[in-house]
Amino acid sequence: MRLYKLSLLAVLLMFPAMACRAQSFGLDAGQTSVLDAGFGYAYFHANAPPSGCGCFSLNGGYANLVFHSVHGIALVSDLTTAHANNINGTTQNVTVFDYLFGPRVYYHSSSHFTPYVQVLAGGSEEFSNYTYADGATDFAASGGAGMSARLSRHWGWNIVEGDYVYSRLPNGSNNRQSDLRVSTGIFFRLGQR
Repeated sequence: MRLYKLSLLAVLLMFPAMACRAQSFGLDAGQTSVLDAGFGYAYFHANAPPSGCGCFSLNGGYANLVFHSVHGIALVSDLTTAHANNINGTTQNVTVFDYLFGPRVYYHSSSHFTPYVQVLAGGSEEFSNYTYADGATDFAASGGAGMSARLSRHWGWNIVEGDYVYSRLPNGSNNRQSDLRVSTGIFFRLGQR
């Protein structure tokens, strides 16, 4: 829980600082923003136990900040939380919180659509009604790709993003999780580059 609070504080402190650097709040066609602040829905397809597919789904949301530097490279701060009840007909409930950071490479053209790929690393924390897993925190990483679209001078839509998410949270066997995350959401565009 402590890492969750520190990550959230870091994002909240980063947002006003980047917004102050923004030179303009309206972007013309073809312009790249300095900072995108986004949020949306996240779906996880999780695998437990690791030896088979006792697969289950988690639903939740994400918030991220994307700081665009030059030449199609951005730095991403991504916070995601998801929850599942009564996993596979049991009484197990789980909430997972991922805090990931890293580079994104995107191709920006005069089109409204922008494809991108990213690799992020950080940590993951689990809250569960199983005591061996409750409050567990460990390394996590993700890699994936997505497509976003400019909706207006201020707003954009992250149409779809698909990520492979790896974590080392306890699972009663090998303590390695391999999940698929699919997300969609909107973002606010600040500044122009």
